[in-house]
Amino acid sequence: MNKRILFLFTFLVTLALVIAGGVGIATKSEKNAAELQHFAQENTSKEQTQQGKREDTVQPTAAAEPQSAKPVAKQTWYENQVVVLMYHHVTDQSDQPYVITPEGFAAHMQFLKENDLHPISLTQFVQFVQTGVSPVDNAVLITFDDGYESYYTEAFPILKQYQFPSVNFLITGRLKDSSERKRPNVTPPLTYQEIQEMRASGLAEFGSHTYSLHGQEAKNEWGELGPETAPVYLEDLGRLEDTQEYRDRLYVDFLMSRIGLGDLLGERIQTISLPFGFTNEVVIETAKQAGYEYVFNSHPAVVKPGVDPFSIPRFDVGLREIDAGKLRELFAKARDSLREGDHGRGT
Repeated sequence: MNKRILFLFTFLVTLALVIAGGVGIATKSEKNAAELQHFAQENTSKEQTQQGKREDTVQPTAAAEPQSAKPVAKQTWYENQVVVLMYHHVTDQSDQPYVITPEGFAAHMQFLKENDLHPISLTQFVQFVQTGVSPVDNAVLITFDDGYESYYTEAFPILKQYQFPSVNFLITGRLKDSSERKRPNVTPPLTYQEIQEMRASGLAEFGSHTYSLHGQEAKNEWGELGPETAPVYLEDLGRLEDTQEYRDRLYVDFLMSRIGLGDLLGERIQTISLPFGFTNEVVIETAKQAGYEYVFNSHPAVVKPGVDPFSIPRFDVGLREIDAGKLRELFAKARDSLREGDHGRGT
């Protein structure tokens, strides 16, 4: 235990010296870590450019009226289950993978509305996991990973138009309310002000997507890449990190993210989604030790009563090729699997 405390203290002090304007670390144990002020907010709502002053705050895109005013056809796709949808970046200005256009995302939301599918909040979803009782039939949880600013500028206006709640899992170490957010070849993250504005609407909740373990690192001596949440190859030492080094690295990151977000939002953070969906026994054990109670991965499956709260599946639908027709196929499979299950039980 003393070794872990010393490791944690050394790591946090070093990080504080490296990250300018980032998270202030002055802790010797997890007990007093909760008292830290992790995010020193800067007054940078305006910045200088070569053309003069301009507003740094990005305005959200005005949401178009729903394309159709079709009456909602009452139907039951499934009962007492939840389909969790996962999105990432919403833009038509990127050739990155894991991107859906604003038009594509709007078509998804219109499909949910017209087909009597009911998005629920993260709070309601947690209650379902705890009790096994869904608040509504045809329940859907809309999630986003990465905390990109396009959630505010493109997705949120559409969600607000339909009054659909959602949750965004943030990479805490990327949250900087300054011009540092906008660097070449880097997708801008959300600002503090954008997060607070969306929270105030009652339609947006937030969880962790780690502090800074969203990239890829070498996993062996040949330089093959894997998720940073997997064991990494220590080039200086010429070996893979051992189990204790691996646990310590994950623990520091997971804990920093949970406490940092808690300080920013003024609430207890219970949820984390795992980058690239990578999970193993050490990841789960460390997430528990860091104080998380619900862990989301990327395994495509419907969430049913009795789900393991540390292995919550999601369908990744935030892709250009997933149109409303493919979304319909996903929900039809969920409906059919429920009927097959009922038939197998003789009901």
